[in-house]
Amino acid sequence: MQRVYESERNSRPVLALERSPFYDDLLLTIHDFHFAIWKISLLDREEPIFRSANTRGSQNTCGAFSPTRPGVIFITKNNGIDIWDFYDQSNKPSIQMNLASQAITYFKFQHSPQTGNRTQLMAYGDEADGTLNLQEVAANLRQPQENEEREIKNFWDNEVVKCNYVKERRVTLREQWQESQKQIEIKKAIEEAKREQGEEVELEKEEKEELAYQELLLTMKAKLNLISQEELESHQALQKKRR
Repeated sequence: MQRVYESERNSRPVLALERSPFYDDLLLTIHDFHFAIWKISLLDREEPIFRSANTRGSQNTCGAFSPTRPGVIFITKNNGIDIWDFYDQSNKPSIQMNLASQAITYFKFQHSPQTGNRTQLMAYGDEADGTLNLQEVAANLRQPQENEEREIKNFWDNEVVKCNYVKERRVTLREQWQESQKQIEIKKAIEEAKREQGEEVELEKEEKEELAYQELLLTMKAKLNLISQEELESHQALQKKRR
């Protein structure tokens, strides 16, 4: 089955794509200024379950999962390597190695057949100078912690729960906002109707006052013999029609 996921806040194609050596359904994608973790077994989810904080002062280039520690991810940059240890923290890199003068464009783990798992080497290099470096990975980044695989699996499962809660919360907040907007519109409509009704009442009152004034004026004119009785009656009949 083919699936398509939306790229994460990226102006260029994804820089690297890696599958976890410990969890078959986890993918790592490297982007210009962050990386994302995707759980492809969630068929109803098209977004990552984790987005890293933005890389500061540099730009990501590539990266990889640690082959021996489930909770460690290496992210290479223009000027070095960020090491994320999720057994330690998830809000920022645990270690920043500023060891490159050029952007690292190649990164891979190497195992020494003579020493087995006791030694782990990482190879990294750049295209600009054609330099390849081979460096030993520190023991604390190579040797897994007690129950690390289980603990990190729980961490990713909790991230799924968190993402689902955030998604549901957004839907709830959107519905609440839409309902509040609807209530605001209803309130505005009621206030507008009241205002229009008040204007109509005021206009009707003014018309009645004007008619009463005209009738009084005609009566006074008749008393002063300024108009005849016939004219007075004619005007009064006209006023009745207007009412």
